Amino acid sequence: MADKLILPQNTRLMGVFLGFVGGSLDVFCHIQYHSLVATQTGNILLLISDWHDPNVINTMLRFCSIIFFSLGFLFALHMKEYRKTAYWRVKMLLPLFIGTLILPFFSRFPLLEVPFIAFGTGMMMLTFTGSLIEDHPYVIFMTSGNYRKMLTALYRIARREGNIQEYRRQALNYGIVVGSFIVGAISLAVLMHFLHEWSIWIISLNLFLIMSYYIARVKQLDLQDENI
Repeated sequence: MADKLILPQNTRLMGVFLGFVGGSLDVFCHIQYHSLVATQTGNILLLISDWHDPNVINTMLRFCSIIFFSLGFLFALHMKEYRKTAYWRVKMLLPLFIGTLILPFFSRFPLLEVPFIAFGTGMMMLTFTGSLIEDHPYVIFMTSGNYRKMLTALYRIARREGNIQEYRRQALNYGIVVGSFIVGAISLAVLMHFLHEWSIWIISLNLFLIMSYYIARVKQLDLQDENI
């Protein structure tokens, strides 16, 4: 990997930022709205398991999340077809970034907030579909697969099977993603006790760092017209 160019979206630092957002976003929405915006299979399970829930708002929020996440994903898929520079990834993050910034000022309107966040999350999911950390594929919002790959690499290391150096790098990369996901989830849960809805700004901060880092690396490596 030392001689191979690692694209800005595939670096370990980007993996840290994305993992943090992945862990913190659903924790915030679950605590604040009893709904999820990134793990839509989780929403489906909640709808089925809580179908006796007398709180109709919870059901409506979960349906809204599924619908608007899907719309955001499809919208981003359409917009991706018209990308011309490497900066299209930054543009795709702007709705979620703006949404998390202004959300605390509209915290009494969950039926407005959840669709907006879910739409932006769908766009972000499409933007980083097929994500790599160095050359290892991972998923930014659902970390169970990343965790299994980390455990598999650790098992190979313990058994001294195959290319040990490669398995160590693989275990480290997936460990970075899983660790960042967990740290993001815990950090958001702790902040919610003190800052309540304002804690979402830690997600805004990470999105800002993602965009800033990506822009800086694209310019540094002169990838404006190549990393598309």
